[in-house]
Amino acid sequence: MSMSFEKKRWISLGAGIVLNLLGGIAYAWSVFVLPLNEKYGWSLSRLALAYTLMSVTMLIANMTVIPWLRKRMPLKKILILGGILYGGGVAVCGYISNLLLFYLCYSVIAGIGDAMIYPVLIAYSQELFPEKPGFASGLMAAGLGLGSVVLASVASWLFELTGDVSSAMMILGVSFLIGIIVSAMLIYEVPEDFGAKLKEKQGAGSEGAAQAVYLYEKPRKEMLKDPLFYMLYVCIILGAICGTMIITQGSPIMQTTFSMKAQQAAWVVSIFSLANTLGRPVWGKISDRIGRISSFILLHSMMTVSMFILFTCRIETVFVGALMTAMLCFGGIATLVAPVTADFWGTKYITENYGITFSVFGISALIGAPMIAAILEKSGAYDMAFSAGMIMSAIGLILAVTLFFKVRNIRKREGRL
Repeated sequence: MSMSFEKKRWISLGAGIVLNLLGGIAYAWSVFVLPLNEKYGWSLSRLALAYTLMSVTMLIANMTVIPWLRKRMPLKKILILGGILYGGGVAVCGYISNLLLFYLCYSVIAGIGDAMIYPVLIAYSQELFPEKPGFASGLMAAGLGLGSVVLASVASWLFELTGDVSSAMMILGVSFLIGIIVSAMLIYEVPEDFGAKLKEKQGAGSEGAAQAVYLYEKPRKEMLKDPLFYMLYVCIILGAICGTMIITQGSPIMQTTFSMKAQQAAWVVSIFSLANTLGRPVWGKISDRIGRISSFILLHSMMTVSMFILFTCRIETVFVGALMTAMLCFGGIATLVAPVTADFWGTKYITENYGITFSVFGISALIGAPMIAAILEKSGAYDMAFSAGMIMSAIGLILAVTLFFKVRNIRKREGRL
């Protein structure tokens, strides 16, 4: 069983990347905003609420419904059900002219479906490759990053082809539904003894055996009593807020700072979207070699420097380089959440524990996006946002260094160094 699964897990990893790409509709949301505004007259702030509500739905679903389902249903069935809700929700939006019904179908129904895909697969990647969790979660997360590049382009092309935003959403929704169901068939459940057998087979000299054992093996209730959880949670959020500010305001940042035309700014945004995607597998691999907390120290150091450059420098190429660095770092932060959760509290309870740590993205979106928009409205520039980002990254760095020494002391105390 274990031998055959060693081959099957590579198929599952590939299918997981495709599933995450198909689940990346939230990244393409900006493409739908103006066409929906023109067709139905819905205000931009009301349309922005659809994105926020989807983020909140995913946040709540991951802390409640998903861990409950994972204990009661095979992974394949969860993914298929998620595909039906997600693809169906988006497709039905093509027939809706009532804003409240649109919120229900897009933000709630499709949001719950999406929550049954990406976060579930990231947690699954830790069971799939216990000997290189950063590598596995990095590639899985890169699928979602690719969604930001691919789905936005496909949605724009469909809108131009059909001349109707509703038709584009209907076609996308049906495609998601079919694509997710087909890809889910290639996802295999991890055998219970797979990790132990793999460790035994690899032996003492292997890369996998060199990995440090989990700090603890704790369920959600115990994790929430652990002071390390709160330090880690704040450390991650501070970096994620910086990334979220740039993701949500990328094009306006370039247009406001350098009087760039919208088309040129969109090209720059696509470049640092690719940096975000590339950062995921790269930092996943790095973290498997140097450790998760050491990676967070590097990530926060680089984010602090990039925010300082964005705050002080107005040389266009250097500024774009700093934006790309910040996006590479955000991709890294997004990748390390699941592996660091497993490192600290084990893989036995990874789905329920990751359901909590995954909420950093919802919280950072609720803080970062409104904060940078409010700063622009009040000051007419982004300088204050970049200085705030620099301070937050520096605090994140201090927390990461503190965590490094705390974890080392725990391992020393328990004779695991």
